[in-house]
Amino acid sequence: MYHVSQALEECYTWGTEPDDDELYAGVEVISPVDLREAKRSWAGQALAAPCRGLERYSINPREILALLEEAARQGEPRARAHMLIFRDVAAPKSDVIPTLPDLLASGDPQVVRDVGAFLTRGEVSMRYGEEEIDAPVAAIAWELAACDMGYPCGPMSRIVLTVCAYRGYCDEYLYDNAIAHDEGPHRMARAQRLRGDLVHALRRQDWSWLGLAG
Repeated sequence: MYHVSQALEECYTWGTEPDDDELYAGVEVISPVDLREAKRSWAGQALAAPCRGLERYSINPREILALLEEAARQGEPRARAHMLIFRDVAAPKSDVIPTLPDLLASGDPQVVRDVGAFLTRGEVSMRYGEEEIDAPVAAIAWELAACDMGYPCGPMSRIVLTVCAYRGYCDEYLYDNAIAHDEGPHRMARAQRLRGDLVHALRRQDWSWLGLAG
C-alpha cells in the first residue's frame, strides 16, 4: 500500500504541472540555450515515463491518503513518517515528537527526509546541541542527510530530474549541487556543515542532540 501510494503521488504531482511537450517539440540542438531546453524536455519525459497508462485515470488525492493511512496503521514506518507531512501546520509538534526516535532508528532515508521536512516546517529556527540554526538551513541539511543515508540523489533520481525539468539546472549530477543554484553560498555552507552532524547524530541515535529526547 505504501509503494502504491507513492507511485500515485508522484504521478499526481507530475500530472498537475503544465504540459510543456509542445514547447520542446522539434527542438534542434544548435545552441547552448536549445541544448538546455532539450535536456529539460528529456528530464520531463523521464519523470513522466513511470506514469504511462495513467493519462486517462484521474488520481484522487483521497485515495493516496487512504492508502497511506492504512499502511501507517499497520506499522509501515515510511508511511507513518510520510503522514507527518499531511499534519496541520498549526498542530503542536509535541504531540508526535515522542514517536520520532523510533521512526528515525530505522535509518530509512525516506523516513529521514520526511521527518526532517516535518520538523523544520513552519519553524523560524532549530536547536541542535548548543547551536541555533535557521529553519530553512536545517531543512536543506535534513534533505542532504537523507541523501547521505541512501536516498536517491544522483543524476537519474526524480529529485534531480525535477530540478532539471522545472528549473533548467541540468548539468549538475548531485542534488546538493543542483539546489545550490537557488541558495546563497553562506546558507549552503551552513547546511553542508549541519548535514554531516545530522548524519552522525542519526547513526549514533543521539536523540538529545537532535532535540527529540523526552
